[in-house]
Amino acid sequence: MWKDYSISYIKNNRTASISVMAAAFIATLFLSLLCTSFFNAWTYEIERIQLEEGDWQGRITGNIDEEDLEMIQNFANVEKAVINETLSDDKTVVDIYFIDARTIYHDMPLITAKLGLQENAAQYHSLLLSRYFIHDPRDKEPPMLLGFFVVILLIVSVSLILVIHNSFEISMNARIFQFGILSSVGATPKQIRTCLLQEASALCAVPILAGCLLGIGLSYLVIDSVNIFAANVSG
Repeated sequence: MWKDYSISYIKNNRTASISVMAAAFIATLFLSLLCTSFFNAWTYEIERIQLEEGDWQGRITGNIDEEDLEMIQNFANVEKAVINETLSDDKTVVDIYFIDARTIYHDMPLITAKLGLQENAAQYHSLLLSRYFIHDPRDKEPPMLLGFFVVILLIVSVSLILVIHNSFEISMNARIFQFGILSSVGATPKQIRTCLLQEASALCAVPILAGCLLGIGLSYLVIDSVNIFAANVSG
């Protein structure tokens, strides 16, 4: 019964149905393009930092022998420790990679203390860590630019989602009187809600899927175009 009712309403109200589908498609297209572009820009920035400065997370410089290196590697949160170089004063530079880098500012002082080194023997790859939203808790002014962009992204994303929500809500508000009649003849709120969900799925499933795929495709074209343009730009 409810399936027939939903299909009948969609067929007899093509203008309202098309407007809901168009809103879902356009909002999803821009949402997909925005999120994909942001993700690609974020991963590109991380790649750039790793290529220019290395992918190490923490670094310790001091008189470190094989036993000390093994101790670092056996530390609970350390994924691996690699010798980067040996300096002229017999000091060794060790690059450290963590399983959970979010605890690096807590773990590095513990490692240097175990090695019998001063805390300033530890160095942090602050720029790379900041791209993963990991900041020194003692830093009173951490870099907030990436966080600002994420907040803007979330605000725009929520706005686009509300476009889809509001377009369908307008259609529902126009049918309040009709739903009141259905309630008076025995329809439960659960049945009416199920009916609305069926309509939303029928109207929005294809436009949302198409919008996602087209947004990803447009993002690929934008990145490809930028790469072609930047190929002849020095630096």
